[in-house]
Amino acid sequence: MTTSDRVLSVLGLFTVEQSQWTVEAAAKELELAVSTAYRYFRSLTRAGLLVPFTPGLYVLGPAIIQYDRQMRLLDPLITTAAPVMRSIVPLAPTHSLLLLCRLYRDQVMCVHQEAVGRSDYAVSYERGRPLPLFRGASSKVILAHLPMRTVRSFQMKHSEEMARFGLGADWEDTKLRLRQIRAAGICITQSELDIGLMGISAPLFRPDGAVIGSISLVLPAKAATRRVVNAAAKIMTKASAEIHELLMMLATGHHAFDGAEKSKPHRVRSARDEGRHRRSTSSKLSSRGLMHAPRAKARQAQE
Repeated sequence: MTTSDRVLSVLGLFTVEQSQWTVEAAAKELELAVSTAYRYFRSLTRAGLLVPFTPGLYVLGPAIIQYDRQMRLLDPLITTAAPVMRSIVPLAPTHSLLLLCRLYRDQVMCVHQEAVGRSDYAVSYERGRPLPLFRGASSKVILAHLPMRTVRSFQMKHSEEMARFGLGADWEDTKLRLRQIRAAGICITQSELDIGLMGISAPLFRPDGAVIGSISLVLPAKAATRRVVNAAAKIMTKASAEIHELLMMLATGHHAFDGAEKSKPHRVRSARDEGRHRRSTSSKLSSRGLMHAPRAKARQAQE
């Protein structure tokens, strides 16, 4: 382990369960010399990543908030997906929640949310909270699109948990379940993280095609009629495709929202125009009974 890795391992000690550390306790936990731990704490304190709370007792510092703000403002996934999420809020069921999640090591983390009206429930996918890859639609749809060698390694470590949450009792069964999710293009789960809530998720991909996260709709299960689920599945699938297209444009040097008509025969709508278009279109489709996802895909994802 390099020196930089060891310094960063100090930051990893600061968790929700234990948010305050002394240098001596950290040195013992990480099996470091106390003098070495002191050097690491000094470096992190100078960077604003740690601050003393009381003499000898440290907590996370304000630099964390600075970086969090920069990520909210500058992260390409958030800045690209957030306008799309806002534009589909009028299409989503009332009292539901849109989630943007990112793959984080071997976990999943929510990085942005958009509420549809006011809800009287809380979700486990809180912004900034790591959650397992084997539980919940937002996680499972990402897992299904990871390379099989990565999934195989993960399955060997978490086989019991994966079996408990419907991902197969053995490797062959797991491959089959994940193949079904990939074929459906969405994943639907109910009450896996929060009792009484349903999640409907679609994967998100980097410009190079690797899975990067997911976009999800969470709603009360009692409101999840077949018509609502089918419509939500279609909305999530279309949002996923739109976000991927915008990320591709961003990666190739084109601004996601400006000047696209110069390079394409058909105009690419701005985020504001797209929102107006979607609201108008959704009204027309709803009145005609056309806004629904393929039922076979929705049933397959639920299986």
